[in-house]
Amino acid sequence: MTNRELMEGIGLPEEGQRVVEGRHMAEAAYRRWKELFYKDTERFLREAGREEQKEQLLLYLYVSFAAELYEEYKRQGIEDKVYFDTFYDFTIWYRCCLKRRGTAGLIEEGWLSLPLKLRIFRLGRLQFEKGDGVLHVHVPEGEPLTDEACEDSFCQADAFFDSSYMMYDCDSWLLSPNLSCVLDDGSNIMKFQKRFQIQKVSYPYRQAEERIFGKVLDSKEAYQEETSLQKKVKNYVLEGRDIGIGYGVIYRRHL
Repeated sequence: MTNRELMEGIGLPEEGQRVVEGRHMAEAAYRRWKELFYKDTERFLREAGREEQKEQLLLYLYVSFAAELYEEYKRQGIEDKVYFDTFYDFTIWYRCCLKRRGTAGLIEEGWLSLPLKLRIFRLGRLQFEKGDGVLHVHVPEGEPLTDEACEDSFCQADAFFDSSYMMYDCDSWLLSPNLSCVLDDGSNIMKFQKRFQIQKVSYPYRQAEERIFGKVLDSKEAYQEETSLQKKVKNYVLEGRDIGIGYGVIYRRHL
């Protein structure tokens, strides 16, 4: 897999592709970065964070690491669709980097290290991260969270992961029971939530505001009201209430 093939496969915008292809690095320097990444990721992140234009450096390195990882995907019999869907997360966070920092590159480099270690895979609409006997469920930005798409993802995950993983879990604002105050039972989010047995709700975490409005503001009156969900949640938090973060589990089907 070449860098160009990967970038085209994940729909990385042309500007991002030019950043990667315009980067020139000696082979020895590249191998040092790669060895450090897989040996001591925390140190890698610290050192990369001190570099000038770190966002561009991370984009170049992560795309290159992912392209080289393709052979391991093939060796394990993982389909190309899963490979490209998984690394589409680069495109999501590339766009976030442009929006938040005004530069072409990558942010959330710690999170994006997970697919490079074969610890997380995107199967349809959802992402599944390997844990200790559990599969952590994540919901990437993008398409509607329809009931059909979620069912398809869990069916894929049941087939993809072996029986050593006893359950799925999710820790997200999407699982907060408080959402019932602002959403109908038939909404996509509430249908997703009802798949899980909710174990607890944590406060005060403003993750819901970050996800719904794009960022957390000190002045809640300044939140935009472009969607019905934004309007309802804005009114909710202006009353001094907090959506919180719910934690829930799903015990896996008999495999």
